[in-house]
Amino acid sequence: MSAGSLRARVQTVDEQLAPRVTAFLEQPEPGMDRTDAVLAHQQLLDAIDRHEYRRLLIWPEGEPAAVAHLSTSGTLVVAGTREAGADFATHLSGSGWRVLLGDAPLADCILESSPRPMMRRRSHAREQRFMATRTCADLPTPAGLRIADMHDLGAISELACRLHVEDRMGPPLSRGARSGVTERMRSSVRREATWVVEQGGDVAAKFDISLRSPARGAQIAGVYVKREHRGAGLAARGVAAVARHLMTVERMPGVTLHVRSDNAPGRRAYERAGFADRGAWTLALR
Repeated sequence: MSAGSLRARVQTVDEQLAPRVTAFLEQPEPGMDRTDAVLAHQQLLDAIDRHEYRRLLIWPEGEPAAVAHLSTSGTLVVAGTREAGADFATHLSGSGWRVLLGDAPLADCILESSPRPMMRRRSHAREQRFMATRTCADLPTPAGLRIADMHDLGAISELACRLHVEDRMGPPLSRGARSGVTERMRSSVRREATWVVEQGGDVAAKFDISLRSPARGAQIAGVYVKREHRGAGLAARGVAAVARHLMTVERMPGVTLHVRSDNAPGRRAYERAGFADRGAWTLALR
């Protein structure tokens, strides 16, 4: 099959097609209900809600069995059948995506089918566990938990740089890359999307909110506890408290996160915070 015919099987979403794509993403799998399906596909549904149609792709034409969204920051989020992987890979071969995240079978097929451009390093992929909750865990709120402000910018930027290395996202960041992290954290603080635990004047932990949609739920990311504060349950209690705020004060239908599959302490902490494992995702960086 030629590249042209492969591309023809991938279609860009428009306003007329958007309701059909929404219905596909909201369709629950066996043993799930609609809210479970919404949480599983919250990033793609949020992109539809924001009318980012030109950045949304479906496979095959007309009747979606898989969906992909490429954000302006270069993050590619995918969901649906593995069978779409080769066609998506061909269609997106020149898109310059930097991060790939989504259903493991489909994401893995995209990686397997993607040519490796000259002078570009091979994609680094790993398995994540997608976790979600719709209930508030009965854990005590950590003393010193609050929304971050600009006085915390240096501390939380440093924690984000440490997380980059400890979570195996890559080697220690260069000075230029660290400046980019600081700007990203500055934006998060302005949006009141980062929480910290302050203990004895020290920022002991941080928790970011990467998605916040009253219709689609919230996603917690960037969880980091400083080494000297580990072992006291800060991750579990902090994540539980932030999720409780999102669901009770901001009325989110649920909260999600994803964690490395081999991060056993992290997975245990999130389970204590009320999150259940909903399946395998792939995270790939290039």
